[in-house]
Amino acid sequence: MTLLTSLPADLPWGKHQALLLLDGATVSDLPQRLKQMSPGATTVALYDCPSFTDLRDISPVLAAVQSIDEPLLQFYLQHAHEEWAVLLFSADSVHAVAQHLRKLLTVELPEGLPVFLRLADAAVARALFSSGDQRLFGPLAGVVTSDGVAADWQHHQPRLAECPDLPTPYRLSAEQNSALDQADQRRVLIELDAHLLKHFPEFHRGATVAQRWPVLEQLGAEASSLGLNSQSELFYYANVMAWLNGSPLEQHPHLNRLLHTPSLQPIGERIALAADMAHDWANQRGRP
Repeated sequence: MTLLTSLPADLPWGKHQALLLLDGATVSDLPQRLKQMSPGATTVALYDCPSFTDLRDISPVLAAVQSIDEPLLQFYLQHAHEEWAVLLFSADSVHAVAQHLRKLLTVELPEGLPVFLRLADAAVARALFSSGDQRLFGPLAGVVTSDGVAADWQHHQPRLAECPDLPTPYRLSAEQNSALDQADQRRVLIELDAHLLKHFPEFHRGATVAQRWPVLEQLGAEASSLGLNSQSELFYYANVMAWLNGSPLEQHPHLNRLLHTPSLQPIGERIALAADMAHDWANQRGRP
């Protein structure tokens, strides 16, 4: 099975309604693109409710899929490795599924603080529906998530014929919260992968994300050890290493001092400066 061209063979096509939940924050102009690909499809924007009205333009959208051959599903398959959509199956209507999913847009951390969930993120859905809590399924007969790193699929199904009611607000367990933290970190590395492929293809080699993943994890670990915690700081650090063509910082004393010597200047400012210095060094060496 190839991730980009085929789905698992045991999915309940014809038995249950197939639905795609797509991330409007990742796919630009999502409602318009859905109309172009599947003009007659029933769609529901999850943020089309009082609590999320101001965010409707970036809402996750639930769209009914009638056939495995239709353009919308093929569009999903072409981009499944990017993990910004989830395939669902349900015997209930699109609107009933949307009402259930809206209960999970805002959940509580174990200590009770509210947080938003990106439900259309495959890694987020995987963290939730693999946790064993049957209340999460509600009207869902199956949740299919793509794993772009392993180039594989996971099919999550309820163990019970009728799932218990989902409480609102739903409170995450410590295990779920940890899994969601890992999903967030994973998403950052996937976005870093896309950044490096676009801007530094000669540095960031490997035919698949699985082959490139060890480098991404190493960059993340090295950035964290320097106290770089935000995504932008990680990207700056990756830029530094790409401009240096992977040579250790120790071979560049000016950069090494900038990043390792205690300073009143915030580390975020220093890594941005380091990226500019590494760029200048690369240009002087004749690198593109």
